[in-house]
Amino acid sequence: MLLKITNKFQPILHHMNWKEGKVQDSQRLDQFPCSLNDTRSPVRPVTVHQLRPGDIDVVAAIGDSLTAGNGAMSATALGAYTEFRGMSFSGGGMENWSTMLTLPNILKVFNPSLYGYATENVLARDKGAYLNVAEPMTLSRDLVFQVQVLIQRMRRDSRIDMKNHWKLVTIFVGSNDFCTDMCHHDNMLLFLKNHEEDLYKALTVLRNNVPHLVVNLIPAPNMVYLQQQMENVPGFCKIPLGFTCSCLVNRFYSPEYLQKASELITHWQAIDEQVASLAEFQTDDFAVLYHSFMANMTIPKLLHGGTDLRYFGKDCVHFSQFGHAAMANLLWNNMLQENRRGDVELKPPFDRFECPKAERPFIATMKNKY
Repeated sequence: MLLKITNKFQPILHHMNWKEGKVQDSQRLDQFPCSLNDTRSPVRPVTVHQLRPGDIDVVAAIGDSLTAGNGAMSATALGAYTEFRGMSFSGGGMENWSTMLTLPNILKVFNPSLYGYATENVLARDKGAYLNVAEPMTLSRDLVFQVQVLIQRMRRDSRIDMKNHWKLVTIFVGSNDFCTDMCHHDNMLLFLKNHEEDLYKALTVLRNNVPHLVVNLIPAPNMVYLQQQMENVPGFCKIPLGFTCSCLVNRFYSPEYLQKASELITHWQAIDEQVASLAEFQTDDFAVLYHSFMANMTIPKLLHGGTDLRYFGKDCVHFSQFGHAAMANLLWNNMLQENRRGDVELKPPFDRFECPKAERPFIATMKNKY
């Protein structure tokens, strides 16, 4: 019911958010910034290490509320409960690149037949979600379940050629583990070990069941570091922050506690990179791309030093549509960068937009570095 009401009033919500700068400027570019020459292979590649953007036929997303698009176009902080899935940076495909920049909307330019992105603002179980199976409050231990749901959807969809289509899945999980689960564990070594096992199992299931697959793995941000950067935020931000991240946002937490939490998150992110780099996850038919930009993410500041809230929804936690567009831009840039150690700051969409080059037309993997 809430989604139906929200969709009905979306033009009003769009205008409200546009006035606050939380919506992408559709007038910034009049044409796509990249040439489409040689961005799709004349013959379907036999190895993931020669995959061009236009070779991707199917796109999917796994994650939590950040991937489900919660609160991306809301009127109040309570709008964070509404899933604007079609606007999600990794799994949404509403409209097009010039009005809603998402990874699928970028890839659609190179391959108009791309399939799998969410086309509506719906729940994960609804048809319009397609292969964006993200669920709010997802934890690391839910990864294998989400992978199984995704595989089941793929196998049941007659439009997907499991054997021949090249597929791209973006995984972005961990924020809820830090914000709502971490402080309920006594054994932090076991907490980290469980995550390593969860991630390893999820990637193994994907590798063994989905041929021709590329996985974008985005580590959860260091929420301690991010919260410390939130300067001069208005009062209405403080309650949602404390509610959604109770394990880290509380005036009673000591600096020592927060320092240990930050170190734990750093170890978690290192586990992500280590597992993603395992040789068994870097084959001709399967590759995991670890994107470090979220590990050290910095929040943009205004000229007077305050936090630039254009990137966040009304709850100051989830991304706004403008924020999703900035995230999509960062992820896309990282997919083409050889070392993936570039930008770590959210910037306006198209502030810096990478394009495939004649000398390097492929999506960057660990095995096609020049």
